[in-house]
Amino acid sequence: MKLDRSVIIAIVALVIIAGAASGYYGYNIWKENQPLKVEKGDFVEFYYIGYFENGTVFNSSFSGGNITKDTPFDESNYSLVPMKGYIGDGVISKYPEGWDYSKLGKIAGLRLSKIKGLWEGMTGMKEGEEKTIGPIPPEKAYGLPVEEGVIFSSNFMGPKLNFMITDVDPTNLTISFKWMPEIGEKFTVPMYQWGSQVILFPYWLWENATEVISFNETNATLKTTPNKLHNITLYPFWENVTDVTFNETSITLTTNPKVGSNFTYYGYTYTVENVTDDTINISVTSGNETQYVDVEKNLTFNRTFNVTRMFEEIPQDYLKDDLEASGYTFSPMAGKTVYFKVKVLHIYRV
Repeated sequence: MKLDRSVIIAIVALVIIAGAASGYYGYNIWKENQPLKVEKGDFVEFYYIGYFENGTVFNSSFSGGNITKDTPFDESNYSLVPMKGYIGDGVISKYPEGWDYSKLGKIAGLRLSKIKGLWEGMTGMKEGEEKTIGPIPPEKAYGLPVEEGVIFSSNFMGPKLNFMITDVDPTNLTISFKWMPEIGEKFTVPMYQWGSQVILFPYWLWENATEVISFNETNATLKTTPNKLHNITLYPFWENVTDVTFNETSITLTTNPKVGSNFTYYGYTYTVENVTDDTINISVTSGNETQYVDVEKNLTFNRTFNVTRMFEEIPQDYLKDDLEASGYTFSPMAGKTVYFKVKVLHIYRV
């Protein structure tokens, strides 16, 4: 029987597909039987010896004993404590069974995920494999030291600003620093406080509308240009009832609450009785007693104001995360180049 050409083509195609499927299945079986290699996002148990370029050991998995950088990971002759760690610097959303954040150990004060040069060097290692990783520069190890002249970014004041360290006090664990403004820099003024300085007027009502116009060694002059003129909320109990006008030198806020509107605060009921060109007359009632007070309808203040650049003796912990994000730490290991000898014991993938 002679087969039609189209039938022959179909048979050949089926053979090719079947062969490819068989090969793909075989590849997957082979892949599943290969030993795990450390990947970003894995959890690992490992032994380690951390040392400096001169060979001095600063930390290890060994419990006691005179350890050198060449001491073998020999469980029969030494007491070794496995270190648990996470490979990567992202947020951990899931842990291996029986693990949690508290189970992740520290090497000279830092968890593995914070020592980027180490976990990057461990990537690709197999279970049971040993490797020497280094030199790891400070930027990928324990960071650079926090010292005078260091510039870093922080939202310590609310907006993200640049600061420079002017003094470090290791005894009292404080630092002093100054804001490094730039002419034309714009941001949202923080509410009420600028460090220890009280902000008297509500410049924060306008987002990214305050600009640096000048500065000297200790202070900066700021100018606000309102970028929203209507439906402003100056008082939280009267929403969207304040309008704005401004000229070259001043800003005026005019509030027009609805007559009869009221709110209760700490058992007192406040009711708008009358609104004139200049005042808002309010009754304050508690029980059977009522008193009347006048609130200024118009608030006028300067568009320009001065703020300090200097921030003195701030607790280190307030800036710790921001400094670390800029590559600086208070660790006694800061500024040091390090090496690690490691042995991967187990890889956990979740």
